[in-house]
Amino acid sequence: MHRNRIPLTPLDVVCQSLPCLAPLEGLTIAESAVKNGLIQLPALRERFPAVREKGLRKLVGRIRPQSGSVIETMARYLLEEAGHTVELQVRVPGMGHLDLLVDGLLGIETDGYAHHSSREAYREDRRRWNAGVLRGVPTLRVTFEMVLNEPRELVQMVQRALATYRAAQ
Repeated sequence: MHRNRIPLTPLDVVCQSLPCLAPLEGLTIAESAVKNGLIQLPALRERFPAVREKGLRKLVGRIRPQSGSVIETMARYLLEEAGHTVELQVRVPGMGHLDLLVDGLLGIETDGYAHHSSREAYREDRRRWNAGVLRGVPTLRVTFEMVLNEPRELVQMVQRALATYRAAQ
């Protein structure tokens, strides 16, 4: 619990949250604040200059403003923690962007209900999914609930898919 007499800025809130929360929660809050323009990444970096704050500086270094959503941030963090290389918002010709590309081989589309609930969005998602497969990018679709409630299963599913596609190459 932090007590302050003056109103806190968004930067103050993020800086107070990072050391108190689990790394995934802190990263999610900080990245969302940067992505939504509430704070500037250089200003956040400046708040953790000390050697004793090495872990916090490393976490701040993992912020990727190009992340498309909180679910992407969470999935990326979990997969990177499991040792995978994760690229964000990868352009695939004829498809558009792919939310995540794991180890240069496996696509991940993170499906939140709010952005995928209309008939038009549903059709566009299927078009993009099919275009990616036709271009040789196998893609898993994961939900917010899976990332939040079943993180171990998510990582295992990705690892099994990667093993399957590597064996087929």
